[in-house]
Amino acid sequence: MYHVRSPGRVNLVGGHTDYSGGYAMPVATDLATTIEAETAGNVTVTSEAMAETRTFDVADPEPVGDWTDYVRGCYAVLQSEGYDPGGIEATIGGDLPLASGLSSSASLEVGVVALLAAAYDIDLSRTELARLGRRVENDFVGVDCGLLDQFSVALARENEALFLDLGNESFNRVPVPTDLQFLVVHTGVERSLSDTPYNERRATVQAALDALDVERSPSVDLAALGSLDAEQARRLGYVVRENARVRQAATALDDGDLERFGDVLVEAHGDLAEEFEASTAELDWIVEYAVENGAYGARLTGAGWGGAAVVALDAEVAPQFADAVADDYEAAFPEREATTYLVEPADGVTVSE
Repeated sequence: MYHVRSPGRVNLVGGHTDYSGGYAMPVATDLATTIEAETAGNVTVTSEAMAETRTFDVADPEPVGDWTDYVRGCYAVLQSEGYDPGGIEATIGGDLPLASGLSSSASLEVGVVALLAAAYDIDLSRTELARLGRRVENDFVGVDCGLLDQFSVALARENEALFLDLGNESFNRVPVPTDLQFLVVHTGVERSLSDTPYNERRATVQAALDALDVERSPSVDLAALGSLDAEQARRLGYVVRENARVRQAATALDDGDLERFGDVLVEAHGDLAEEFEASTAELDWIVEYAVENGAYGARLTGAGWGGAAVVALDAEVAPQFADAVADDYEAAFPEREATTYLVEPADGVTVSE
């Protein structure tokens, strides 16, 4: 029997930087996808969250448009690389919530690839696990994501954040002080990226880079934005400033300067809301509430336009804050229900027997 623990992720700072080869700083979460599996002739997989069991042929991992595509895609990308994984009988569970901005899809993809590698003696580095997981998303599921989520799931370590350079796919590790607690507050506003301005923003940033004849956003100087049209300058300007903030946040954590770290989060959220227009009234309320009630800082996490915010807190007050923000949020937005998750920076994916 194989036992897989594959974490989610929270991106602390570095929003909308990944697809322009910029910087980001995520942590993996102690909330995780679990997989219990044995080898088998074909694939039979049960999702506890979906309360469904599906079966498919190892030799025919075609997309069918449901949750099993994340498993089917792992077979497809491994086969495209010349590997020949056999079947599994698996149960997918865990405490990582779905559709909550914590990268449950990347968690499942990387977890299944790691499982198949362990079960069928496929020698893959953690970086390769991440890249193959992204290929599942890009080539099989059809979501044009960067490497941020999969890198976080594959490479993270307990009590550390990752400083990711997504242009050259490199990383450094940043210690997270043990008295710093992260709280994810989900707004109850669900969104699919296809129903938001995500693709439009991405296209605008890329058009701005093309106009400057630059491949990666960290190579852009703010002074160069004057040659762009107003919208391009506004969107790319945010990305350039956000890259700088990722560096500032990493330095603040490394120095143990939690006040400065929190200030960077708040500044990042304001820029996202005003210049990238990716926030909502609910997300803005959470950030303002956090600042007014003793948090170090907060910002939206994930793509925005709904979803969740991450709040940086002193660990001693975090549980009480979590209860209070949920109650006060629902008083402010009676039509919404907040869900809170206290998360600890955790190790990346593990497979044991």
